[in-house]
Amino acid sequence: MAAAWLCTVRTKLCMAPAFGRCLQKELWTRSWRRGDARPPWTFGTWECLQPQNQQVSGVTSYLRTQSVCLSHLAAAAAVQQKAVDGRTEEFKLVYRFPGIKYCRVVSRLKLLQTATTMVTLPPIWYLYLQNQVSQNIFLYTTGLAVFAGAMLYSMSYFFRRIIGFIYLSETGQTVRVAHLTFWGRRNDIYCPIETVVTLDEVGDSKEELLLQFKRYNSPDILYFTVKYGQIVDREKFTQIFGELV
Repeated sequence: MAAAWLCTVRTKLCMAPAFGRCLQKELWTRSWRRGDARPPWTFGTWECLQPQNQQVSGVTSYLRTQSVCLSHLAAAAAVQQKAVDGRTEEFKLVYRFPGIKYCRVVSRLKLLQTATTMVTLPPIWYLYLQNQVSQNIFLYTTGLAVFAGAMLYSMSYFFRRIIGFIYLSETGQTVRVAHLTFWGRRNDIYCPIETVVTLDEVGDSKEELLLQFKRYNSPDILYFTVKYGQIVDREKFTQIFGELV
């Protein structure tokens, strides 16, 4: 009995190393499967350096992107600054039309009159449909509204093309022209002096009431008057339009 127990203990002791080797082999295989074919933990230094390399490459890519964005912003700022410098250039007054302020007042009064007429027109129509106003009042109000709109359009078309001021830059390269908008506000136009058509090419003479301001690069035509306007600097005026004949 004792001999049989001793034999069983010896067998278990002999199997223990084999079981340990099998367990070590199983753990080694599982570590390779868990790492997805990466080096074992003994190369932990390499595994720690790999995320750091990825971070460095990510920072480098981010800095490169920011550098490209800053270069584009710098180029856009340079273009904008150049445009601003062109608008802030010093200009000298060459011609002015004192009556432009009256044209501005009349233009805004016509806007007010037309707006008032258009506001009162719907109630008159409503009262006419309710048989509370006569047909004469209805026709008179409607005709007045149509006439006010037509007058506003025609006067605005004329006033928007009257030049109030003409300037020339100190370098003599840029002409600035001020005229009215549809709302009676001032609008400035900048154009190179080479694009301005001279008066002899236009065919206008100084005896005419309105002279044409034409440009080679634009079909729009503006008007100014020498008879009722004032030429402040005749030398610069001649530089722009040539001699008056």
